[in-house]
Amino acid sequence: MKTIARILYRITAGRPCRLIHRGQGERYLERYWLGRLFGITAYLHRFVARDADEWVHDHPWAWSVAIVLTGGYLEERLRWFDPRTGWAKRFRWLRAGRINIIRGRDFHRILEAHPETWTLFIHGRRVKSWGFLKYVKFKHPPQAGVTVYDQPYNIAANSSWQTTADPGRLADRAPMEDGA
Repeated sequence: MKTIARILYRITAGRPCRLIHRGQGERYLERYWLGRLFGITAYLHRFVARDADEWVHDHPWAWSVAIVLTGGYLEERLRWFDPRTGWAKRFRWLRAGRINIIRGRDFHRILEAHPETWTLFIHGRRVKSWGFLKYVKFKHPPQAGVTVYDQPYNIAANSSWQTTADPGRLADRAPMEDGA
């Protein structure tokens, strides 16, 4: 698997690269643009950390698919909400060769990623912005609160980032785990 990761690292040196950070500037994901054909967009994703999001998120596309090429990640996905017991969740490890289908209405987050986890990520048309389910506590009464859906990002922002992005070799991307 390390050989595949090295090959992907070399291939992406020439592809437009977008570095995605979470939390306090912590690097989370490297996104490499592969192209768009018939309304389907393809990227290579390299996970360099887990989601730093405290809350689960959905995706802005009607559908997306991640195919794990190397490594693997632990996903938390919400299944349904029961007013008496709260959220029902599913946790699963997705390893090399696994396919993860993510619809626009699915809420999830990556809890952990193995070093050098790479995925082929494809998606359909954009239908909304990124959304997050957040729990907001009330001051009075104590311990009371509500879950809200927040869409903090402008869906038009960075929609064509790949046209001006540096290629991977010029981006401040993370070195390979084994130093190669």
